[in-house]
Amino acid sequence: MSEYKELIRQFDKIRSYVRDFYVYGFKTREDFHDKSGRTYDNHRRRMESWFSDYICTDQKGHKKFVFLTMDSGRMAVNPLYQAWKSKTFTDNDILLRFFVPDLLADGQPRSLEAIADEIQDKYQCLLDTQTLRRKLTAWEKEGLIVRKKAGKQFLYSQAQPVSWSCPGMPKALSLAAAFFQGAAPFGFIGSTILDFWNERNDWFRFRSDYLVHTLEDEILLPLLTAIEQRSMIRMTVRGTKRHRITSVCATPLRILTSTQTGRRYVCAMRPDSRRLATFRLDSIEAVKILGEDPCFEQHGKKLQDTLPYVWGVSFGSSQKPEKVSMEIVLDEKTEPYILSRLEREGRGGSLKRLEPGVYEYTRLCLDGAELLPWVKTFTGRIRSFSCTNRSVSQRLLDDMNLMKSRYLSSEEEPVYEDS
Repeated sequence: MSEYKELIRQFDKIRSYVRDFYVYGFKTREDFHDKSGRTYDNHRRRMESWFSDYICTDQKGHKKFVFLTMDSGRMAVNPLYQAWKSKTFTDNDILLRFFVPDLLADGQPRSLEAIADEIQDKYQCLLDTQTLRRKLTAWEKEGLIVRKKAGKQFLYSQAQPVSWSCPGMPKALSLAAAFFQGAAPFGFIGSTILDFWNERNDWFRFRSDYLVHTLEDEILLPLLTAIEQRSMIRMTVRGTKRHRITSVCATPLRILTSTQTGRRYVCAMRPDSRRLATFRLDSIEAVKILGEDPCFEQHGKKLQDTLPYVWGVSFGSSQKPEKVSMEIVLDEKTEPYILSRLEREGRGGSLKRLEPGVYEYTRLCLDGAELLPWVKTFTGRIRSFSCTNRSVSQRLLDDMNLMKSRYLSSEEEPVYEDS
């Protein structure tokens, strides 16, 4: 039986658990089907240790609910960063972290075999060359080691460290790092910089801070890298409803963020269907960067031409614009705020005055169903609604009649009919 350890080696193994505890706090032990109950218990114990000040429990019958509750407006730093700071390490990780920099401090490049021999001679530590090679490769990716080829072998040297003109952290950098750690993607980097200099964020608080975004940054980084390199990717995507895992090949073009829910999406071109599609970042489990896509420019132009017809993140099933139109009744003297809402929230739709107190809002959209939640906020003022996609109109009518059946008696209001 494996021993329980608080530290973790791979962040993706616990990412979904942290998200479920934070976003879906109503889940119980029996609702986690992917792994065994022992795995759930181990991850729960880790999170209770990391987030002890924010974890809560609730009891319903014999079932226990464990969830996280946080108020971003009252916190100096995102508590979920703690998950990133809990990476496990081995004895060799610690030894090599001191031995290799000390050995390469003289500035002389060395081969892998030379480094292994000198570590044995100087520090009386015998290390496997494969272990040493893996560690040097990892440090090269992190920018700590420089590798150059000389003849038939590779030589390793230490990267030039950042020099500071003052012993403490510059005030301007401290302010920048404090703001960055709460306001930008990869804020964990800013938090790590503050930790390194023993600094705290005493200046900034963010009321509408989507704390859960840090759990997706491991996926966001390769996506942004692929966009910069104009490359195709292969994603492992888990369905949000049926949890079915699929492999998707696509070319990422842009990252979209919902201003309503805070969810982040990657907009990509799928080569199999030659259509634009979006994927929620919290449903992507892994990303592998492939070769460059020679049609990246054409894909980007198609996206730019299509975005004016997108209401949210959906590109529809036919990718042909649907016309959505509704007539709104209001009192022009006492309710000018209704017009302000239509103009402010209409996202480029046209507004036309049909008669005193009656206005028509019209918009072309690839997926008319995306407008329905916004349209329903005008319930009681909608005189008519239509969409070239009949299923959208029928869906609104069904929802209205369902609402009527639940809140009104049959004598109070007539059944809503198609206009």
